[in-house]
Amino acid sequence: MADHPFSWRKAMSEFAALFKQGKSPEEFINTGTPEQIADLRRWQALLETQDAAIEQALAPARQIGEGFRLLVAAEMWCPDCHRNIPPMALLCQRLPVAIAIITRDEAQPLIDLTGVEKVKIPFAVVLDATFTPRGLFIERPASVVNGGAAELEAYRRGDLLVETISDITALLASAQ
Repeated sequence: MADHPFSWRKAMSEFAALFKQGKSPEEFINTGTPEQIADLRRWQALLETQDAAIEQALAPARQIGEGFRLLVAAEMWCPDCHRNIPPMALLCQRLPVAIAIITRDEAQPLIDLTGVEKVKIPFAVVLDATFTPRGLFIERPASVVNGGAAELEAYRRGDLLVETISDITALLASAQ
């Protein structure tokens, strides 16, 4: 990476600026249509019935220090965002992690900053206290991305909402 003209100082400054312009989960949700908001709230209500699984998913990151952030690119028209924003918001309510949500269009700098080919949403970057990226969550939990038809169907039913929390807490725990 030393021969790459990429400036981490500039990148951290850009991550900080993107985070600052982001919305809270509630502000983001309120940008949706009544139907979109109702769909997202349905997934949120389903998630809230899974408290034991949520606590287990949060456990690996219970000892993280202050200063972590989750910068999320999302849109209210996106079904994957409806499923994944509630777990991300819940994680940030229960752990010392701040969250900011930007639109996919606002997230275009993330392509260069993270080296991904295309921003699929939701696209979340785990940032440490210095706005250094420590990991990515892209579109769906790893168990769905790496799984088959059964995992995709379980995801679509809402059976894997806690997997989003597990994936992000794994990133947080490895960043300590």
